[in-house]
Amino acid sequence: MLVSSTENGVRISLIGSHSIPVLQQYRKNHNFYCPECKEKVIMKIGKKRIPHFSHRKGSECPERYERETEYHMSGKVLLFQWLKKKGLNPILEPFYPEISQRPDIDVHYEGVHYALEYQCSNISEELFIKRTEAYLKTGIVPIWILAGKSIKRMGKAKISLSGFQYLFLRQAASGHWVIPSFCPTTKSFINIHHIQPLTVRNACAHYDVKPIFQADPAILFNPYFKNDINLDEWKREVRKIKNSLSQNSGAIRNNFLQDLYSRSIAPAFLPPEIGLPVRHSPYIETSPIQWQSYLFMDIVGKERPFSLPQMIAAFRSRVKNNDIKIRSIPLVQTGSEIHAIKEYLDVLINLNIVKHAEKGLYKKTALSGEHEHYYRIIQIEDDFYRGITQRILQGK
Repeated sequence: MLVSSTENGVRISLIGSHSIPVLQQYRKNHNFYCPECKEKVIMKIGKKRIPHFSHRKGSECPERYERETEYHMSGKVLLFQWLKKKGLNPILEPFYPEISQRPDIDVHYEGVHYALEYQCSNISEELFIKRTEAYLKTGIVPIWILAGKSIKRMGKAKISLSGFQYLFLRQAASGHWVIPSFCPTTKSFINIHHIQPLTVRNACAHYDVKPIFQADPAILFNPYFKNDINLDEWKREVRKIKNSLSQNSGAIRNNFLQDLYSRSIAPAFLPPEIGLPVRHSPYIETSPIQWQSYLFMDIVGKERPFSLPQMIAAFRSRVKNNDIKIRSIPLVQTGSEIHAIKEYLDVLINLNIVKHAEKGLYKKTALSGEHEHYYRIIQIEDDFYRGITQRILQGK
């Protein structure tokens, strides 16, 4: 940690123009204490690491700040200095006694009180949610910033995200998903945005990279992105997944595949309307190919009319049976997997795959079975995606 209190309760920060001799002299004349646990801490001054405070061995401080890496501390310093240069009066490592939490940086921006958490190591989902909820209850908006070194790019428009990294998801004012990230090595922000899950771990995404001292604060607090999802890229990735599903070595034990085969459906021949991107799909951990297939098998593909509540009930039944898994997104308070189901129905209506039957009921326009030739389904898929626009995906 970079901030402590002296024996007189004076707050001391190691960020600034302090020379090594000055710090060494100050260390001789004072004792230092953790503002949170009140235990005595040690000022460490070396040649290889940033000067910092460390708890003594065996400390019971709940946050164990002594485990901070050089990468973490240098990133926190750069973020603090950047905010200060932008005239925002940030506070480094403040302690909030009412919730017993200590974010990396406290700052106000355009009338909103923010707590910045620069997270460079994994913590449990339970702790992440607990800390997030505590901030929100006190009227503080938390922004969790992912360590840039942990980003696993899979290509120009693809990324691999762990369950822990999905916890960082926020929604920009435009409604698009974003994970803010920062790398102190390159001194750059890396905003991962327009995130659309393909599988449990892989997603289509765009990357917006900006050197920190060229960046406006909006890049962190209120980012705006012009790009939309690349539908050609999405189509290619979904086609790869459909083609490879049955080739998986564990296919015989895959309940989803067995469900398809029991209905004489080969995954490679799933129609193009299965596996579509909808805005709130990050709330569903299970891949869109799988959860949308279940909706078709259970409700949409039937001959009888159906309602949105029936779709939701069928979805929840699959969740109860562990066929579909839901993802927690603690930083967003206004959405849910139900929004994704409703959006999917809206897209099917806009694409004329589903039509209104009567008040509150819907019906598939044509019941389609497995196509005779693989090349034919590919041609249908190409034609299908040529007819999709962002306006349709957004329900306009």
